[in-house]
Amino acid sequence: MKNKEYSIAINWNYIGISVVIFAILTLLVLYLPGMRETDSAILRSVQQVLSPLPAYIPLFVMKYGYANNLLWPQIAAACTFLSHRYFLRTFMLILFTQVAYLLKDLIKDFVCRTRPDGAEQSGWSFPSGHCTASMCFYGIIIYLVHLHVKSDFWRNFLIIFFGLLIFLIALARMWQNAHYLSDILAGLLLGFILVNVFIIIDKAIQR
Repeated sequence: MKNKEYSIAINWNYIGISVVIFAILTLLVLYLPGMRETDSAILRSVQQVLSPLPAYIPLFVMKYGYANNLLWPQIAAACTFLSHRYFLRTFMLILFTQVAYLLKDLIKDFVCRTRPDGAEQSGWSFPSGHCTASMCFYGIIIYLVHLHVKSDFWRNFLIIFFGLLIFLIALARMWQNAHYLSDILAGLLLGFILVNVFIIIDKAIQR
């Protein structure tokens, strides 16, 4: 019991640290005059590094890693977990993913940050909705894989695969000139907060 309580305390610490960093990023975006120029310089540097690589890479990542706002990944995950009778966890996974979309929309409308110059996407920029939702969804998947996959090989393989997918989706959003680095970091932090809330609730239910 003490080990489980200690584990939950760690998740609360992760949430607290993430909230503080997210708040700092939000304040910088809202009130630091040179933030946009700094973000623009970082964005140009990242795009310059990535420019020699084929342009279809970010399109491929977004098509298969974030297809239809994670609709197909959610369906695939739901079918897999339901087949193992993880009914409550399946419901929570879908619920938290939808909450991620709701939260990012609320914060976007509060911050009202415009996208990088020349961006083809519409809507506000901060935080990245793709990063928020993918971190939330695939982060929860990583947690569940860690719990339930018995094979060391497949557990490690899936954890690395989904972790890499989160990273590639985040990178693709900068590659596509859709977001600044601060948008990406804020989205990842927001999703990470939701992952830890999910873990805390799940551990409390399993007591």
